[in-house]
Amino acid sequence: MLRWSYSELKLTIITPWLNNPQLIQTYEPTVRGAQVIIIDNGSKPEVSKALGDMTERLGGITVFNDYNMRFAEANNLGLKYASGEIVMFMNNDVRAPEGWWRDALHDITPNVLAGPSRMMRIVDGHQVPYIEGWCIAAHRKVWDKLGGWNDKDYKGLYWEDNDLCFRATQAGYKLKETSWPVWHFNNFTSRNTPGAYDYSAHNQAVFEAKVRAAFSPLTQKWD
Repeated sequence: MLRWSYSELKLTIITPWLNNPQLIQTYEPTVRGAQVIIIDNGSKPEVSKALGDMTERLGGITVFNDYNMRFAEANNLGLKYASGEIVMFMNNDVRAPEGWWRDALHDITPNVLAGPSRMMRIVDGHQVPYIEGWCIAAHRKVWDKLGGWNDKDYKGLYWEDNDLCFRATQAGYKLKETSWPVWHFNNFTSRNTPGAYDYSAHNQAVFEAKVRAAFSPLTQKWD
């Protein structure tokens, strides 16, 4: 098992996980060498054991939950265990060349949220950019300043990354799209998670209301 000291440790990767043990074979080499924190959201016993075995091989940490606490809350739980100067949140349905993240660290400067997929929402004509939450990283100080992910206003899954990045840009941070060689098996885990889409429309409405409030003339600051 690997042993870390803070002076050696640069990156923590946090991943919520629910079943889908077949993803271990691509995920494990992708994250090898970083501090890895797996939040097991109530997987079947045999999957929980496989996840524990994987993190033991990686020298990481597995936090075992009895229930699915969902994406944002699980991410925040993982953040409590993170030791890295830089923290990356990453889905389990990814693949990348081993050691890729060492070069990626150079992209994660102190004033940015960085990731390989930068997208745009349009809310009442306002462009609202965001980094997709399946792979997003920042300095630990940035996560602490933002208070982590919003696990209070969003039920279920989806739109939490929009909220996160909107709060970040409002706070003066930049969103940086990167060329990291990370392949995402798009929506693989969502398709295999019962109820994953149940609250998407609700979460969209919550997010859009926040954007409208922020851009309302009544909330604008005037010189």
